[in-house]
Amino acid sequence: MKKKLLFTFTLLAVTFSSFGQTDYSNVEFRSYIYKYKDSNPRTSELGIDKQLLIDIVSLLGANVYTKAEQEEIVYKTWLAIASPKTFDYVFKDFAVTSNKNWGSKNANGDIVLEPNPYLTDWTVSDNEYPYFQLALNKILEHFQLMTYGDDAESVALSFNELLITKEIKFSSPKDDDWAYSYIESVNTELKKEGLVALVTKGYYNIIVCDISSKDKITNLFEKFQWELVQP
Repeated sequence: MKKKLLFTFTLLAVTFSSFGQTDYSNVEFRSYIYKYKDSNPRTSELGIDKQLLIDIVSLLGANVYTKAEQEEIVYKTWLAIASPKTFDYVFKDFAVTSNKNWGSKNANGDIVLEPNPYLTDWTVSDNEYPYFQLALNKILEHFQLMTYGDDAESVALSFNELLITKEIKFSSPKDDDWAYSYIESVNTELKKEGLVALVTKGYYNIIVCDISSKDKITNLFEKFQWELVQP
């Protein structure tokens, strides 16, 4: 049964994946984890199901991704959340390149990467929710549906990384602006477009959605123990 399931995941990976093979000739894969977790994260027991991801991706990506593309994002995210080990195996290239340290060199000028990045994240997580948040953040950020900014300047740059706002010209931050005060100013401009920027409280992850979807997306993120606020 496991072999059949793995074959199915592999077949779907080929079907859904739109990414070319990455050149790893200058990369060394080395794990610093002595032993990975054997168990998968609990999902249904915690009220986490695939429909939550379908709703989130639809609310964030309806204006920038086709239905088929949304399905691909949901499929990847759900597999990463439900079975990190399988995800790292089936989507090896995506798992590695969606990490923020992708391409970074160490003090010796070498690129050394964890071969099982999502399984590693799960292994070092104290419980499911930090892992859920990290996996969801990495995948949504990869698809430019979420961004990050912890000061006014980085927030200003981050709106260029979101597909939904990259064509909108915002006013530059004022000298006394900080992350939340600048987002508040941006929201004044976004309101004209029927949009609103929300930030994960304490984490500075930023999303933009239709104003009418604000309450629903906030409730969905609460399922992952993430509090979204409007500055």
